[in-house]
Amino acid sequence: MTQTDDKEEKPDYIGHRARLRERFMVDEGASMPDYEILELLLTMAIPRRDVKPIAKKLLKKFEDLKTVLHMPAHRLLDECELPPNAIVLLRLIHTCMIRSSYSGFNVSDEPMIRSWDSFEEFCWNSLAYKEVEEFWVYFFDEGFHYIGSKHLSTGTINRAAIHPREVLRAAVEKNAAKVILAHNHPSGEAKPSDFDKAVTLELEALSDMMDFEVYDHLIVAKEGIFSFRAKGLITPKERSEDSTGRFDKKKKAKNKELSNKKI
Repeated sequence: MTQTDDKEEKPDYIGHRARLRERFMVDEGASMPDYEILELLLTMAIPRRDVKPIAKKLLKKFEDLKTVLHMPAHRLLDECELPPNAIVLLRLIHTCMIRSSYSGFNVSDEPMIRSWDSFEEFCWNSLAYKEVEEFWVYFFDEGFHYIGSKHLSTGTINRAAIHPREVLRAAVEKNAAKVILAHNHPSGEAKPSDFDKAVTLELEALSDMMDFEVYDHLIVAKEGIFSFRAKGLITPKERSEDSTGRFDKKKKAKNKELSNKKI
C-alpha cells in the first residue's frame, strides 16, 4: 500500500466550509453574497455534503434570503426537500426574529409608542408570510403599556371573518384602554379592502360607547405595513397620548371645563 493510498482524500467542501467561516468573521458577512450566507448557515445543519447547490436552489425558488427565512416548514420540505435538521434551523432563526422584536415592546416600562418600530417589526415577522389571513387584536392600558393579545380568527387566502363584537368582548375582558388591530394579506399587497375599512369604522363607533380606543389597524403584507392611523383613516381620540407617549390629562381637564361652561 502506498503512502497516497494510506491517506483518505478529504472532500473539497471541507476546506470550503472553513474558508466561508473565515470570510464571515472578517466583517460578519458584509462582503458575502446572500447565497454564501445561506450556504454557511446550512453547513450548521447538513454535515458531510456540499450545500452550495441547496443554497442557490432556495434563493432561486424563493427569490431572496428574507423570504427563505420566513418560509413555512411544509414548503421547505415539499418544494426543496430539505432535511429535517435544516428546516428546524431555518424555522428556529425565524422564531428568534419574532421573539427579539416582541421583547422590544413587551418588556419595556416605556409607553409602547416609543417602541413602535419593534411592534411593527413583530407584526411583520409574525404575519407577513402567513398563507391565509389571520386577525389579531393587541391590548394596552391607559399608559399605552402592552397587556396582551388575542388571535380572533383564521380565514382564507383573502378573508378572515371577524365580528366587531368579538373585539369589544375581548377588550372588556382585558380591561384595555386601547387596542390595535392587525391582520395579514397573503396576496402581498398592503392595501385595505372595502371590508377592512367598514369593519374599522364600525369598531371605532362601538369603542366610543365602550370607553376604549381603537388606536390603529395594521395591514401586514410582504411589501410592508399599512397603518390606518398614519394614513388618516382613524381619527385620534381625546384620550390618545401626546408626542411623549403620556396621556394628556391637562388637555382632557381643560376640554371638560369648557364643556361644562357651555352647558
